[in-house]
Amino acid sequence: MSRVLRILLSWLRDTRGAVMVEFAVISVVFLLIVVGIMDLGHAFYMDQVITNASREGARYGVVYQTNASGVRLAPISFSPTIQQHLLDADKWNLRALLPSDANVQVIPGGAGYTSGNSGDPLTVQVTAVKTWWVLDNFIPGLGSSKTLSATTVMRLE
Repeated sequence: MSRVLRILLSWLRDTRGAVMVEFAVISVVFLLIVVGIMDLGHAFYMDQVITNASREGARYGVVYQTNASGVRLAPISFSPTIQQHLLDADKWNLRALLPSDANVQVIPGGAGYTSGNSGDPLTVQVTAVKTWWVLDNFIPGLGSSKTLSATTVMRLE
């Protein structure tokens, strides 16, 4: 066996740097998986926050709303109050939990638009846009953002 062939074979059997190279390759894939899990976890968190916010807004809206004289108010008259309740920093503080583009829409249904009778439905819809951190670069067709929406319908008390 020639000297060059022996040196080549001994070099091929040497594994001193193999672990470092394998770790470099695997760590990139592992990091992408971890960041992807974080991205999906954040989307799930946002979905839970807007679901709870819509339920909180609907519950706030369906309780017996009256003016100072005790006359029942129509839902249309306190729709801005529901939005303020959800977006107010001292109460629900939706602005601190979601992006600044979170939107609250109150839709009184049926006769509740004008009368506010007991049993009329009240719909509160909260929407927010989730911008992906990493996933949109690796999953084709996902898009750079996703609109998350939660709707709660409750009857006036």
